[in-house]
Amino acid sequence: MILIFSDFGVTGPYSGAMRAVVQRRSPDVMVCDLMVDAPDRNPRASAYLLAALSREFQPGDVVLGVVDPGVGSQRRGIVVECDGVFYVGPDNGMFEILIRRAGSCRIQVIDWQPENTSASFHGRDIFAPVACMIANGEDVALRDLEAGHRYVPPQSWPDDLAEIIYVDTYGNLMSGVRAPKGWQARNQIVLVNGKSLPAARTFSDVEMGQGFHYRNSIGLCEIAVNCGRADQAFGAEIGTAVFIRPEK
Repeated sequence: MILIFSDFGVTGPYSGAMRAVVQRRSPDVMVCDLMVDAPDRNPRASAYLLAALSREFQPGDVVLGVVDPGVGSQRRGIVVECDGVFYVGPDNGMFEILIRRAGSCRIQVIDWQPENTSASFHGRDIFAPVACMIANGEDVALRDLEAGHRYVPPQSWPDDLAEIIYVDTYGNLMSGVRAPKGWQARNQIVLVNGKSLPAARTFSDVEMGQGFHYRNSIGLCEIAVNCGRADQAFGAEIGTAVFIRPEK
């Protein structure tokens, strides 16, 4: 399967143009639009979100990841193989958390691009074709990344990001903090913009209109309001800090 993760959105030509390349070059491979509304031009937040979503991937899958505010600059294109899953995209830190959490990993630089490559659309012109070459079992011009040349030096980003990394269509706020099983039993309080939120297992466990935090379906600490919008209720957006402390 080729899974597409981008911040292109559903309007305009970008998602469709890149997907068209994928389907034309790999007609026998299943294609999944994993996300088209990844954090807008934000590789750091995207890194934690993509790592949480990796539970859906299986060895042999190819993830085409394009959140690329540095397109056309000197930043490299890379292929990262983590535990048998291939990730294709820009070397801007978007794959950093996956690399850090992988049991086995290989990072390679893409040494291929067509003559008519656009300076502003490497997702369509470079990354999509390379993802297809890998999925099709074709040879790709790659070279190993030299040691010490990672875009994000190891440990320069935290293992868990205590910030909002995504706001979904319901206004729920995903954080970059992993929430292990039994999260709601830990008697922790989450604070967002000075608002204190208790833990709950799911929406129906609190009164309508009440805010709470819980372990969401991809294992992250998420903040929500039952039948309401947490982003509006707490004035939060991507990048808003999240504080976690034991309940007194």
